[in-house]
Amino acid sequence: MKTLSKMNDKDRIPLNCSIDDILGGGVEKGIITQFYGPPGIGKTNIVLNLVVNCSKDGKKAIFVDTEGGLSIERVKQISGSEFQKVAGNIIIFEPTTFREQDEVLKRIEKMLESDEEVEILILDSAVALYRLREGDLSQINQELGRQMGLLLRIARKHDIAVVITNHVYSSFEGEGIIEPVGGTILKYRSKIMVELARGNLGGERYAILKRHRSRPEGLRTSFRIVNEGLE
Repeated sequence: MKTLSKMNDKDRIPLNCSIDDILGGGVEKGIITQFYGPPGIGKTNIVLNLVVNCSKDGKKAIFVDTEGGLSIERVKQISGSEFQKVAGNIIIFEPTTFREQDEVLKRIEKMLESDEEVEILILDSAVALYRLREGDLSQINQELGRQMGLLLRIARKHDIAVVITNHVYSSFEGEGIIEPVGGTILKYRSKIMVELARGNLGGERYAILKRHRSRPEGLRTSFRIVNEGLE
C-alpha cells in the first residue's frame, strides 16, 4: 500500500522520432504497449529503435524474435559507431513454435529475478506463432491469454517496458475496419495501442494513438524509416 503522493509518473524509453510526441515522450515502463499494422509498415523497425536507444544508455534489452525479423545489419545501421556497446546489451530469444514462445517467456521471468539491468522486453510478433498453432481454438486463446498475463506481470513486477507487435485483419462486419489480431485478449492487456498505416506519399507512414491511459485517442503523426532508424 502507498499513497498517491509517493507514486511517480512512469519513466519512458524514447524512439527519438515524432512517435514520441503522441506517446508523451516514449514507451512507458510497467505496462504493455502494442504496435500493430500490416506487413512491411515498420513494426520491427520501431522496436529495434527502442532496443538500440535502451542499450546505448547501458541498460539491457530482451528481444523475442518469432518471425526472423531481427537483422544484425539493421541494428548496425541504427546504432552506428556504438554497435559493439549496443550488441553486448541485447539478449535474443528465437522461439519457432507457440509452445516454445510460452517456454521462453517463463524463462525470461525467472531470469529477471536475478537481473535488474533489463529495461525493455520486446515480443516481435506476439501472434505469428499463435496463428500457426493447430488445435482447439478456445485452448489456444487461453494459452495466448496466459502469455499476455505473464508479460503484464513481468512489466509491473520488474518495472520494465513490455512492447509487443501485432498483425491486423480487415473486419468485414465493421465495413472493412482494420483490427489487430488476437481480439480482446491482446487489447485487454495492452494499456497503450498504436496503429501504423501507410501515407499517401512514398515512404510516408502514420502512427495513430488508439488507446492510452492519459492522452487523447486519435492523436497521429507521420514518420519515415531511414538508414539511421526513424525520422
